[in-house]
Amino acid sequence: MTRFRRTLLTGAAAGFLCLCGALSAGAQDVFLRPAMEEFVDKDTRLVFPAQVDTFQKVRVRKNENPVFGTVVRYENELGSCADVYIYSLDTAAKPVPQETFEKHCRETDQGILDLSKQNPKIKVEHLDAAGRKAPEGGFEAYYRIQNGSTQMDSVLYLALYKGKLIKVRISYSPEDSEEPAHAALFIDAVAAMLNKEKATAEKKPESPPRQDKPENNADTAPKAAAQA
Repeated sequence: MTRFRRTLLTGAAAGFLCLCGALSAGAQDVFLRPAMEEFVDKDTRLVFPAQVDTFQKVRVRKNENPVFGTVVRYENELGSCADVYIYSLDTAAKPVPQETFEKHCRETDQGILDLSKQNPKIKVEHLDAAGRKAPEGGFEAYYRIQNGSTQMDSVLYLALYKGKLIKVRISYSPEDSEEPAHAALFIDAVAAMLNKEKATAEKKPESPPRQDKPENNADTAPKAAAQA
């Protein structure tokens, strides 16, 4: 049952990703990275552990085109998948400003809701995550996606970090009642990692008070006396 559910969800998630434009058949220069160890992204220096909550890292795909960027894939025993994307909005990898990030959040959310315009078999609606509050500084939304006879729930989280876009997309079966909580824990773990790195970068060591060297004092003392 677990293997079947994983195959079903992976197939549905792959279709969802293609429809959202996250991947492209024209993408080139994709390099795979080891799964069962932590991964350090060279651009952001973010460290992704081999396991986050119930999710185990299974692969890392890095594309030299910064628009496609890096994708860190996690899965758990129930077949739920969690993908973390690190990407830019142009091939020059120019830093994304805050206002562009906010616009990107709105457009991404609306793009998911508009999937039915591209494929009439797909129906998408927002889900209300009762009592859930998005991590500070990030955008978060829950969806129910019906694709023919296949149904899945999905969570989107977007954040801005060092001029890069960080996107987390988690998909799971609506039948697994505990998965929304695990999805939230995964997002919180990523958000905590971003906030920790931001806090470390912003914290600057205080400069020690300036102390004049004794020889400098000795040099200036006679001059002061002479002027007096």
